[in-house]
Amino acid sequence: MRKKLLPRSPYDRLGGYVHLPRLIDKAKLHRKGLLNGYNYKTVGFDKHLLAFLKLNPDAFEEAANRLDDDAAILKWIEENGAKHSPEEIEEWNSAMISRYPDSAVKKARFLHVLKEVGGEDRKDIRTYFDLIEFDEGRKV
Repeated sequence: MRKKLLPRSPYDRLGGYVHLPRLIDKAKLHRKGLLNGYNYKTVGFDKHLLAFLKLNPDAFEEAANRLDDDAAILKWIEENGAKHSPEEIEEWNSAMISRYPDSAVKKARFLHVLKEVGGEDRKDIRTYFDLIEFDEGRKV
């Protein structure tokens, strides 16, 4: 099996925001055609973060690929996106970190994915961030 390139952990932060370093990595991998089946931009945490920042997904992707590093991308976000207080950011982070399947359909899909990635018997994997970490080998 070919090892896939992994974006950073959703727990990693930039400018206080969880998931932002991961979104940057996904934008760069997508542009290179290396995203390999990851959800990107229009769904999931990417969509939530881009909406919270009030950023156009395509404009973000362009900036993430044009600018040299995380600091430059963060500066672009601060100049082009919504302004949030540290308290608002922490509230948003908490909501994202604690997200879990909240319907029967989502729970069934979550458990199916967990089983597919070898975590069928894991009772400690309850949130989407936990599932991502387990799937990508950061949570053992």
